[in-house]
Amino acid sequence: MQLKDLQSFRIVAELGNLHSAADVLGVTQPALSKAIQRLETSLGVRLFERTPRGVALTAIGQALYARNLRLGQMVDDMRQEVQDLKTGQSGELRIGTVPAVVESVVTPVLASFLGAPRDVRFQAHVQLSGVLMHQLETGLLDFAIAAVQDPTPAALSCVVLGEQQSFVVARKGHPLHRRPFTLQDMASQPWALPPSNIALRVWVESMFAEAGIEMPAAFLQTDASPAVFAPLVRTSNLLTVMTADSLGASTGAGLAALPAPAPVWALQIGLFWRRNAYFSAVMKDFRDQVVAVFSARDAGLDRQPPKAGR
Repeated sequence: MQLKDLQSFRIVAELGNLHSAADVLGVTQPALSKAIQRLETSLGVRLFERTPRGVALTAIGQALYARNLRLGQMVDDMRQEVQDLKTGQSGELRIGTVPAVVESVVTPVLASFLGAPRDVRFQAHVQLSGVLMHQLETGLLDFAIAAVQDPTPAALSCVVLGEQQSFVVARKGHPLHRRPFTLQDMASQPWALPPSNIALRVWVESMFAEAGIEMPAAFLQTDASPAVFAPLVRTSNLLTVMTADSLGASTGAGLAALPAPAPVWALQIGLFWRRNAYFSAVMKDFRDQVVAVFSARDAGLDRQPPKAGR
């Protein structure tokens, strides 16, 4: 079994087409077919079956694909460790972050590496916490800045960075900013919300459920942060949920948190990495910078309370 054949197997499995995989790998289709046949012969099993659109993994192929992802990550870690020992630097960090802290935390951290002696490059993925944790566990990321889970997955290490507050937000001038209101008044407004498995959505639904109020279906449901649709909220009567970071950044221009009875929610944010991954000197520098910048961000938020709508 050769590592090169395992790499070819992974690309074919992900693309489901030999011709497309051959193009990505820069080899001929016959050469790729031979590599797959060589791997199947060495294992004594069939890894693919033909479909009208190309090929699909057999049950054994699916098991090998999952193992191959972990093996590929081990090989990448080994290469990174050798490079780090050789030169004192590593080439690239793959980081993931929730949208709310891109401007307040991630951007200053990345700026601190510009012009540094080490030749460091970054891949940045901006997603909601659930997606980031999956990408980290499957080896697609080196770090994830995401909501702290209880319990933290056994395969991951975590340093808790601090608290992130979230508010019900509307445009300045929204009718609910101009008069006293009730939870029933809030339920009668259109909402822009994330999917039902995200903490922000769960909080909103629980708020109404605990008051015995039925909340209508969201006008807009998005698999991105609702802050992405801030321009729509700014020009309509939509309500949404937004973190203090997003509200205090350029995204929050023209928006304000609703006062009571709208609640304030708090969520712990952490920096996660795989427990068994090689932890390079650059990874340590990145972790230390994130901790320092998040602490400075907390101090800044303490000095600057959320925008009021009245």
